[in-house]
Amino acid sequence: MHELKEKIANLFKQKNITNLIILLLLVIMFYLVVSYFTGVNNITKSEKTNLEKVSKEDMNSNSKKDSEVLSYQEKQEKDLERILGKINGVGSVDVVINFQSSEVKVPAVDNSSQKSTTEETDSEGGTRVNSQETDGDKIVMSNSSNGSEPVILKTEKPEVLGVMVVAEGAEDSKIKYEITKAISSLYNISVDKVNVLAMKK
Repeated sequence: MHELKEKIANLFKQKNITNLIILLLLVIMFYLVVSYFTGVNNITKSEKTNLEKVSKEDMNSNSKKDSEVLSYQEKQEKDLERILGKINGVGSVDVVINFQSSEVKVPAVDNSSQKSTTEETDSEGGTRVNSQETDGDKIVMSNSSNGSEPVILKTEKPEVLGVMVVAEGAEDSKIKYEITKAISSLYNISVDKVNVLAMKK
């Protein structure tokens, strides 16, 4: 670094036009190199910011969908654990329920249809009848503090694919049978989709 300063000082002392031009070119090149790399960093930072923003939005959207599925699944599991825990001899219970999908919300739909018929008679006595029908479906919306939301008529529950229960009392075959029958009738699934296991001690 010190040598560079000395060379620059010597160039100024010689007052040679060629040296000044070289010095000027070096300064311009240095400026271009520095501005290029800082510009690349700025672009990279803004691209990273945009990518992070987009990925956060995607994650929020996905997490909302996942949380809807999980909240329904968790609620069903907690309710089933609570009910099974009240059966005499069952004891402590852990439940896992496997659903085919999430809940399906069916919105209210406004069906509108119009029918118009026009009958025309020409000068020669002939008649012509034109019929026109238009059908249109529109989802009914309601306004709330959160904005416009569709009016939900019903929520279809997802199909249960299988249930696994781990219970303290499942060593007893009678209790195991009672748990299996209760789950089978509650979710309207066959007993082969219910697996009841004894909890380790």
